[in-house]
Amino acid sequence: MVIVLSRQITPGVLTDPLGPRFFPTALGAAILLCGLLLTVAELLFRGEPALPAPLSDSSPEGEEDAGPFSPSRFVGAIAATAFYVAAFEPLGYLLATPPYIAVILLIHGGAKKRALLIAPFLSTIALYVTFRFGLLIPVPDGPLEGLLPW
Repeated sequence: MVIVLSRQITPGVLTDPLGPRFFPTALGAAILLCGLLLTVAELLFRGEPALPAPLSDSSPEGEEDAGPFSPSRFVGAIAATAFYVAAFEPLGYLLATPPYIAVILLIHGGAKKRALLIAPFLSTIALYVTFRFGLLIPVPDGPLEGLLPW
C-alpha cells in the first residue's frame, strides 16, 4: 500500500534526480522485502530449534518472565557496535558487517543456526547494493577496494 500511495506523489523539480517519491517507495519496498524474508524464513526454518541468548541474565525458561531487556545483552550489543565502528573503515563494509550482524543475532538469541549463516550475508549484500548503487552513497571497501570492479 505504501508503494502504491508513494507513486501518486507529484514529481519534484527537474534538478532533483530522486524526487519526493523515492524515499517512500524505497521504504515500502524495504517493508515488503522484510515481510517476504520473514515468510520465507518461517517456511524454511520451521521446527528448527533456536539458539539461546548467550548473554541472557536469566534461565531460558524464565527469560519470558524477565522481559525483553537484559543489561548484559545491552552491554554486549554496545561492545559489538564499538568493535564494528572501529573495524568499519579499515576492513570496509563488506568484511566488517557480516560478523557484526552474526554477533548481534547471537547476543539477542532466538536465531536458528541456518539463519546465523545466511542472514548476515544477505543483509550485508542487500544494504551494500542499496547504499552503493541505489542511493549512490559510497561505503568503504577496505582491502577489497582493488578487487571490486566498480
